[in-house]
Amino acid sequence: MKTKELIINTIRIIGDVIFVNLAFLLAFKLRFIGGIPAQNYNDYLNIIPYTSIFSVLLFQMYNLYSNQLKRRLDEVFYTFIPATFIIVLFTGAVTYLTHSLAFPRSVYLMSFPALFVIMVSWRYLTIALERLISKKEEIIVVGRGENTAKLIKNIVHSMHKSYNIKDVIIDDPDYLKDLDFVDFNLSTDLNNLEEKLMEIEADIIFVASNLNEAEKKDAFYAALEKDWEVSLVPEFYEIMLFGSRLEQIGEMPVFEIVPPHNSIGFFFKRLTDIFLASIGLILSLPLTLPAAIAVKLESRGPLFFTQERVSRRGEKFEVYKFRTMVNNAEKNTGPVLAQKNDSRVTKIGKFLRKTRIDEIPQLLNVLKGDMSLVGPRPERPHFVGQFEKEIPHYKYRHFIKTGITGLAQVYGFYDTDAEDKLRMDLLYANKRSFVFDLKILLETLKVIFMGHKAN
Repeated sequence: MKTKELIINTIRIIGDVIFVNLAFLLAFKLRFIGGIPAQNYNDYLNIIPYTSIFSVLLFQMYNLYSNQLKRRLDEVFYTFIPATFIIVLFTGAVTYLTHSLAFPRSVYLMSFPALFVIMVSWRYLTIALERLISKKEEIIVVGRGENTAKLIKNIVHSMHKSYNIKDVIIDDPDYLKDLDFVDFNLSTDLNNLEEKLMEIEADIIFVASNLNEAEKKDAFYAALEKDWEVSLVPEFYEIMLFGSRLEQIGEMPVFEIVPPHNSIGFFFKRLTDIFLASIGLILSLPLTLPAAIAVKLESRGPLFFTQERVSRRGEKFEVYKFRTMVNNAEKNTGPVLAQKNDSRVTKIGKFLRKTRIDEIPQLLNVLKGDMSLVGPRPERPHFVGQFEKEIPHYKYRHFIKTGITGLAQVYGFYDTDAEDKLRMDLLYANKRSFVFDLKILLETLKVIFMGHKAN
């Protein structure tokens, strides 16, 4: 981590601890206008260490201490909706377990808006200051084919104005004909790539896919020599290396790659799925009961929509959802992928999809063992066959059990293409762990509030 980032994140952590606790104290002040009773005040002081440590760990899980300049402000805003709720819930649990009488119910109610407003304001302030003192970072993009153009579009659309694409080296300029809105130096000669890169000044180099091994080596050696950061779009086999572990055969270091379905972690993942799915079904009743009534009242047809999907090792199962489309929506069209603003979706269905309430019945699939809470989204057999013909390595996403939510759902968008979703699915398969699953579940809570991602 750069020294500047370390200093800024240290300031963020200290500020987070201070402002989280100030928010609770503000709620106390609003509740006890004449002054906080000594018993309440002392009880709250006793739980400050627990709340502070938990808040920092939660913010770390939400990536609030990394790559802040690359994050959209609305994403930060939506992150704090579930984060503040979880902190208030945790604080209440601590007071209960420690037999503390610190929090009247009114303080809980007032602490949520106070915590949300204060933390969002503090985070926006730190991001604004970081952008103010940060210089514009120069970027080089190197690659072959249309994936390079797609990478540039993603950089332009996702990064803040403090980033600037300075040079692009690509095999054919025709791939960039739709990028007239981006100004950069263009080279179409990938020969002697390392020498060319050594003559360029930049801060970050993006290495797109489809480069051959020699070209990638040239890019990495130049980056090492020039002290650049490197961002690589991985090939599918490189993603498999991501989950490898270092072993030693005699005096030779080797990477050992364990197939995802041979991991002992599947047993513990199954126990976690059963426990959390059971709790989820009970806690979601205030949402699912009104949703069920609304579905039945709006249109004729069954309450649940069932559809055949493909899971681990190609096994097929019936997935459960609340029905969000008109009955027999594909009667005249056959299998069709859902589209943005799909006319077949009912009014209640739009709300259920946006809030992800339509997905809750899949907790029954989790209990049955058809799915996991976290994993690649299960696709229909018709489209699995289609994608396997069009996209190399698509079948490898079925190494592990599919899930209600996954890496592609929290970091991608509804219309993210199948190839990029596959990259994220394979990354998850190789990085899966209890902590990573928990991180994805927390991110899912955030995505529910982000309409442009939850469509």
